Amino acid sequence: MWAFSDESERANRMILVVAMAPPSAVHAARAQLRELLLPGQRRIHTSDESPRRRRMILDTLALVEDMSAVAFCYRRPMGITHVEARRALLVAATHQVVVNGASSWILDNQDPQQRARDRATITAALRGATGASRPVFDHRRGYSEGMLWAADALCWAVGAGGDWRRRIDRIVTIRHVEP
Repeated sequence: MWAFSDESERANRMILVVAMAPPSAVHAARAQLRELLLPGQRRIHTSDESPRRRRMILDTLALVEDMSAVAFCYRRPMGITHVEARRALLVAATHQVVVNGASSWILDNQDPQQRARDRATITAALRGATGASRPVFDHRRGYSEGMLWAADALCWAVGAGGDWRRRIDRIVTIRHVEP
C-alpha cells in the first residue's frame, strides 16, 4: 500500500487527507489524472479549477479501483496554532498509515521549517512501529507526484462539502481529531 497526503485549511478547520492505494492502482490513477491535465498545465490544483473540471476530477477519483482515503478534520480552537493543529493531524494520519500497512508515504511539500517539524512529528509517532509497518516517508512538490493531486482534490472536496463531498463519499472516510 502507498499513501499520499495533502492538507487544507478553511477558517479554523484544518483537513489532512491520506489517500491510499496499492501500487498497481497508483500507476493507473496517475495515468488517469495525467489525462486530465490541460495543455501547459504541470499539475492539478483543485482550488484553481473551474466547477466543471472539479466535477470531472472528483468523478475520476471516485472510480479509481482500490483507492481509499481518510480525511482527518480538526476544528482549531482559539489559542491553538496552525503548527500545533498540523502536528495533531499528522499523528493521527501516521497511525492510519501504519494500520493500513503502507510502505511509502508522500506528503505535499512544505517550507523547510515545516518539513523538519513534520519529520520530527512522524518519526515520534512511528516509534514502536516495527518492520513492515514503518513506512518510508518524504515530502515532494505537487507537480512531481500525480497522487498528490488526488489528495489535494479529495481534501478540497471534504472542505467544500455539499455535492463536492458527496461525489467522493464512496472512497473517503471522515475522522475528527480532537484538540
